[in-house]
Amino acid sequence: MSMNSIISRALTGVMALAAFAPLHAAPVASCDRACLTGVMESYINAIPTHDRTGQPLAAGVKETVNGRASSAQSDYFWKLVDGITYRQIVADPATGQVAMLGVATEAGGRGAYWLRLAVKNRQITEIEQIIGDRPAGGVPGLAAPNPYFEQILPEKSRSTREQLIAIADSYFEGLQRHDGAGVQSAPGCRRYENGNQTSLNPLGNTWACNVMSDYTYMDKIKERRFPIVDVERGIVVGAMVIEVSKPKANAAITGVASGGPQSVLPLFSRPHDTLIQEIFKIADGKIQEINVIRLDMPYQWGSGW
Repeated sequence: MSMNSIISRALTGVMALAAFAPLHAAPVASCDRACLTGVMESYINAIPTHDRTGQPLAAGVKETVNGRASSAQSDYFWKLVDGITYRQIVADPATGQVAMLGVATEAGGRGAYWLRLAVKNRQITEIEQIIGDRPAGGVPGLAAPNPYFEQILPEKSRSTREQLIAIADSYFEGLQRHDGAGVQSAPGCRRYENGNQTSLNPLGNTWACNVMSDYTYMDKIKERRFPIVDVERGIVVGAMVIEVSKPKANAAITGVASGGPQSVLPLFSRPHDTLIQEIFKIADGKIQEINVIRLDMPYQWGSGW
């Protein structure tokens, strides 16, 4: 065999391997946005079946319900819920995390539901949940996800990953300082908490997103995290806990006990922690909209993370 023939065959072999290289170059465990969204969809679609044995849960998966590690509470939730009717899903392949702000239904009742999954090697390694009560007609403001959060921003309107986190954190810092001067929000920014519009609402809460004078009762904005960032869409998921030692109002409500009617203080009128999960939409360097899930828990409860 001539030297030219040997070289020709060698080159042919190299090119053949090169043709298959892209199939093997990507890590087997990688999970892009579509993959993460698929993991989330599979998980929440299984909830009404009351059986999650087919979900790819990693050994030693960390799981919390309302700030406490509890797979038993999660199993109980799976037994009760018959649907997830509202789903706003955000994902970040860089961190391998995906979250959903949604509505869980049970026998006609509706309640806010937050779910964050961390995925590694295509297995779920973390499950963080905030599960609200599900009364009849609950969370009426959570009717359909806002498509604005899915819109891909033009290049000129995008910020870097680091900038997006800093902009979202400016809001948390404003709450901490009770001063909105440094909050990077647009004049028309709207905030929704469990479906209720809590900024620029002509029926109440008319103030802007950067007005913090009503929140002086908040002692600390603690346990801040930003697990999910989507640069293309201008999305940041921000998690934190509000610590309140001196509540704004002592609004007593009347309950019925064995001894007759009694006046009691609801949790929000006592020292408490509020678990917060927020999805920020940021464009042109400003917060445009905030969608929030919140749940009051006992004082110094913490997030569990």
